[in-house]
Amino acid sequence: MNIAALITLVCTALTGLVVLSAWLTRGDVRRARSRTGRHRRLPPTLVFSHVTLAIATATAWLVHVITDYRGSAPAGLVLLVMTAALGITMFVRWIPTYRQSTGLGTGPGAAHRAPESKNLPIAAVAAHGVFAVATLVLIAVVVLF
Repeated sequence: MNIAALITLVCTALTGLVVLSAWLTRGDVRRARSRTGRHRRLPPTLVFSHVTLAIATATAWLVHVITDYRGSAPAGLVLLVMTAALGITMFVRWIPTYRQSTGLGTGPGAAHRAPESKNLPIAAVAAHGVFAVATLVLIAVVVLF
């Protein structure tokens, strides 16, 4: 089960790198507004805090898998929950912007939608989320049972 959690953690990291690279290279994603005109961007502090906690989580879990040190598994779970909280926050902030740019939103700005190329790749975001949930479940099972 430890190895399965590690594999899903690596898959989460790889899909997260795809999303991060899109965020870094597509400036419109960082400056996106919702259809009501409110800023719905993903601020750098939020994104890099998520990345930093994810790296700390991966380190704690890797220490657990390699050394079988029991203290690093609960630490990894706590870090993972904090990472997930930031990830959910980013997802909730991003969804209105994505909906608007793909034509799913309505309202005053509906006629001025951004092209799909100026948004985060939905497949990578979805895969990152699925792997993150699987990782959280597997690590929770290992730690709690």
